[in-house]
Amino acid sequence: MPSTPIRDAAGAAGYVLDPAQLAAAEHLEGLLETIRTGVGRRPSAVGHGAYLWGPVGRGKTWLLDRFHSLAGGPRFHFHEFYRVLHTELWARTGTPDAMDRALDALLGDTRVLCFDELHLHDAGDAMLLSRALRTLLGRGVTLVATSNYPPQGLLPDPLFHQLAEPLIALLESSLQVLEVDGPVDYRQLRVPDAAPVTPGWRVGSVLVPGSARDLAEAGLVRPTPGEAVDVPLSGGRSVRALRASDGSVWFDFVGLCAAPVSALDLLSLAERFGRWVVSDVVPFTDCHVSTQQRFVSLVDVLYDRDLPLVVTAPGPLAEVLAVSAGRPTPPDLVRATSRLRQLWQAAPLSGAHER
Repeated sequence: MPSTPIRDAAGAAGYVLDPAQLAAAEHLEGLLETIRTGVGRRPSAVGHGAYLWGPVGRGKTWLLDRFHSLAGGPRFHFHEFYRVLHTELWARTGTPDAMDRALDALLGDTRVLCFDELHLHDAGDAMLLSRALRTLLGRGVTLVATSNYPPQGLLPDPLFHQLAEPLIALLESSLQVLEVDGPVDYRQLRVPDAAPVTPGWRVGSVLVPGSARDLAEAGLVRPTPGEAVDVPLSGGRSVRALRASDGSVWFDFVGLCAAPVSALDLLSLAERFGRWVVSDVVPFTDCHVSTQQRFVSLVDVLYDRDLPLVVTAPGPLAEVLAVSAGRPTPPDLVRATSRLRQLWQAAPLSGAHER
């Protein structure tokens, strides 16, 4: 009788999988059986796996995590994978087989790799990732990835999309592409009062509007001017924090998100600070798109690392993060908004109301 561990986990948690989730679960269980027995494995020069894509909140990461808990192997978010791969490649610049050597150092002889939130908005990332995945799939590595984009939707900028076409062709020919597009955004479902809060990123709090009373209820006191400090970044750069001590950091939204801070910088900061406050978020209608994108990247980084985040803003997040029609927006703003909504619903504070 076929093994159904992912479907069993859903049943044990009280979840009823919708048809799209069920199809993805069945395929992932087939991969698990192949990994366990070796029966049905494609030739090692091809590799196999799954590419799960669809709107936010449809359970893609839950499915990936259940697969990962059973299959083992490394699990990366795109930002993190790109950062460590770039570091390993840079250390081997000019050496023969630099990509092979970098992947050996990063992954060893792993046969399974899980990849969450694959998204591409940079041509350099697309070319680097194409090289890496071609090498991994050529080794017969089982790859399971999630994304909010179909393969053809990666690197959507028409000026650069052709640079992603080799990667797109590789994904479509080597992985089973499955759309997980059920009708429900599960992050928008209210958490029942009696339901336990899942450990992880959701133990943080979103404060709206972040008054002194709200902060006090969260055990927080606004920093004094004398506590401001320059936090070092790579290359001799720094970014100003309102407070940074004891593994916690407090940034002003403009001070962090309007500064020349990259996604790699945010990953580095997340390694050094385990608790975050970002105060006085400026309505996105008044922000440059690059400022918006840094905040979106920050949410992604902290969510993936399960680091608690407190945000203060002048109004409901749905309004603060809204962008006027016709203005450019970060490609992944919908995902960040969904994640922040999930966080607020799981751990609201007194006075923190969506109006």
